[in-house]
Amino acid sequence: MLHTAGKEGATSLAKAKDGEKWAMYMASMEDGEEEISSRLVAIFTYTCVFNTRNSWQEETKTDKAYLEDLKIALEETEDELNYFTTTHAELVGEVVQPLGKERFLVKVNEGVRLIVNRSSLVDQSKLVSGTRVTLERRTFTIMRILPPEVNPLVHKMVCQHDGGDVSYSDLGGLTHQLRDVRDWIERPLIDPDIFERVGVKPPKGVLLYGPPGTGKTLLAKAISSNINSTFLMVVSSSLVSKYVGESPLMVREMFKYAREHQPCIIFLDEIDAIGRRRSSYGEGDTRECDRVLIELLSQLDGFNELDKVKVIMATNRPDVLDPALLRPGRIDKKIEFSLPNEDSRMRILKIHASGITKQGDIDYEKVVKLSEGFNGADMRNVCTEAGMLALRAGHDYVVPSDFIKAETKLGEAKKLESSAQYNADF
Repeated sequence: MLHTAGKEGATSLAKAKDGEKWAMYMASMEDGEEEISSRLVAIFTYTCVFNTRNSWQEETKTDKAYLEDLKIALEETEDELNYFTTTHAELVGEVVQPLGKERFLVKVNEGVRLIVNRSSLVDQSKLVSGTRVTLERRTFTIMRILPPEVNPLVHKMVCQHDGGDVSYSDLGGLTHQLRDVRDWIERPLIDPDIFERVGVKPPKGVLLYGPPGTGKTLLAKAISSNINSTFLMVVSSSLVSKYVGESPLMVREMFKYAREHQPCIIFLDEIDAIGRRRSSYGEGDTRECDRVLIELLSQLDGFNELDKVKVIMATNRPDVLDPALLRPGRIDKKIEFSLPNEDSRMRILKIHASGITKQGDIDYEKVVKLSEGFNGADMRNVCTEAGMLALRAGHDYVVPSDFIKAETKLGEAKKLESSAQYNADF
């Protein structure tokens, strides 16, 4: 009996030891998990701190660069302020011809020409013919070089991209026209050497003609948005002034600005306003338009063949343009914008309807078949009219019937429009 009790006690003692070992094992496992979790937390914290440090370093570099730019601007401003406060009033002149390293022939107000010296602060290599300079009033020494004078009206022609960029994907049904414009206008600006290798002269300009609303101006906007060059958007009628001589001067200054900011594209919209066929009995505004046309013809023939200045003209009336304007060497390519066919209307409709909130399946094929004779602007107007019908119904979405009603309404109004008929025999 004592032997049995001793055996049971030994068994219980062994179980107690096993329990302690198990508890110690579990405790060690918990300690290991805590250590692993603490290490993971440390790694995550280090990664966050490291990334934050890198971002701060980038911001510091950016701030340092910005600070350097500010220091340079401050030094230039202080220099100009010191110059204006310590220098006597000056005259504005234009270098006619360098006469050596230190002497220059300069034209000042009213055509007076003087032989003058330059200040040691002025770079002699920049004093070429046509450079605007300031002259010290007493000694007529060249003190500073001025930027080229720009007509404010010409400066307003420069196209500014303020969130209104047009991508090539927004041009529905103009695949062939876009390809031609890019080959004849964009390629000579981007890769002019290829024309020298092939042995052909790069084209100077193209004419876009066709009925209203077929995408001529839209394609020009797409070119200006997708090419890295100066773009002058000109309404041709704005070149005509009531004062004799100002209109040709405007054309000269426009092309001068284009040459100084190459590569440059000049887009002349509604060219028929100044490019109509000349007559021998014109009076008043007609004679002034003829002067503008003559100056335009001269400028188109004036710049070098390889200069990166290209001209795009657009019109609805190619039949009234002067033959001298249309000849090769001035207008090298005529690109027609006809009314869109069924496939093109489908593409245009889907482009403009892509941003509309719709409910239900829109039967685009039915809308397109009902829109026979519509141009690109009409197809966009169908989407706008469908949206207005939805708003009148109190909806914040457009249903399929809105497109059918819009197309029917615009089709009735389309019958009142006169069609643009012309004979484009170039």
